[in-house]
Amino acid sequence: MHEWPGFEAQVLAACNLLDLTAQVSVTDAPEGELYFVGSELGLTTRFARHVCDAVAKALSVTNLSLRFGDMQSLLTHPSTIPDVTLALFAPATAPSRDAATLIAAGELKTWWTVNLAEWTTLPRRTFFSFLEPYIGQLVSYMREYGLRYGFLSTYKSTIFVRRDDDFRFSLSLPVSQDATNPSLRECFAGFSVLAAEDPEYREKDDMDARLLRSPTEPGMLASMRPSPYRSRVGDSTQSLTPTTASENATYHITPDSIIVGDNGVAAGFVQCVELLSSPRLKREKAVYEVESRGARYIAKCWSYDRDVSAAKECWMYERLYELRPGGFEVFPRLAFFGQIICSSKFPEGNFLLLEKRPGKPLFGMWSSLSSAEKAHVYSECSSAIRILRSISIRVLDAGKHNVLYDRETGTVTMVDFETVVELSSPEEIRTLNPELYAIFADTDMRQYIHGG
Repeated sequence: MHEWPGFEAQVLAACNLLDLTAQVSVTDAPEGELYFVGSELGLTTRFARHVCDAVAKALSVTNLSLRFGDMQSLLTHPSTIPDVTLALFAPATAPSRDAATLIAAGELKTWWTVNLAEWTTLPRRTFFSFLEPYIGQLVSYMREYGLRYGFLSTYKSTIFVRRDDDFRFSLSLPVSQDATNPSLRECFAGFSVLAAEDPEYREKDDMDARLLRSPTEPGMLASMRPSPYRSRVGDSTQSLTPTTASENATYHITPDSIIVGDNGVAAGFVQCVELLSSPRLKREKAVYEVESRGARYIAKCWSYDRDVSAAKECWMYERLYELRPGGFEVFPRLAFFGQIICSSKFPEGNFLLLEKRPGKPLFGMWSSLSSAEKAHVYSECSSAIRILRSISIRVLDAGKHNVLYDRETGTVTMVDFETVVELSSPEEIRTLNPELYAIFADTDMRQYIHGG
């Protein structure tokens, strides 16, 4: 990522090409903005009203038939869905899906989670490194639809992006909602003109998209240079995760690999497929969906500063396996525990590999479940708590966010045991179930919660 030089001058020059002398209807109320925002949904509404509508009305008196909207209005089943799209419609036609050409994609983030204005005080490289996960999401949309232009906005601040080459993206500095000469709306108007002139970007045929993925730490990246040692792994690697894959298969170390083992000796590696939980600024913990020999797993990585958390979760699984070596259906099975030997994803720390279970977090679907489904989930969670009590364990961070439920199979899984504690007295073990209260006390199931 690089700073977009001359961005303000370019959008002002593009605006000056437009004849905006015609009258348009009033957009802003005299008393200013009246919409309260507390979520991304509210932010989208505010952005559409005060930016998209205003810019589209201004451009409606020009020869550019541009509209902001959602991706589903352009495609019936889009593979990825940007928060906002900008489309160019054929002149003298009513806006319709058949007459539209997508020219830019936008990603919206709430300003209390992505503080663009505060980050601008940092050195450019640090500023860009903080932007990587958010610009990366926007770039995925731009790549999916072959776009040269995109934007990232919190409404309070907006960054405009232009793709100049396969691996070069020019970024404007954040434009404030109260900026002048150019204003935020002028920036969008000029940006729309630039995007309409040259909207498409086609990657080179030999482009290696893996190189777009940034390392966890600045300056650390697995080399892409071919190596004779990269085409095979030793016998010890074959035992990391048991699968039905051929024992003679060839596996490759890539920038997405995490090599793991114990006491500095590698035992195998996994390939990161998706980042599920970002390590954020302190790089203390990250959760990935990974692949090993054709099977998918969940990998949890902790820095050595979080030794206690890693040890607690591993200890809990060891206790469960002592009770039943084959594991329990309400908990994911442990596949591997050790140390990170080498990786550009998460440079060092402890590593836990768990079975990937079906389902989504309960907190996002509870209200839509039927009474029978709710009763089933409650019963399974109660069974899980009884199992934990049988080995004198209590979970301090229980909640709907740590329960997965798959509606198709009825599978219920409790996850995330970094905060378990060992109960020392029989009375503690027999006490009321605090985990059930944490999961269900704010729902219609609270009447069923009891001790024992």
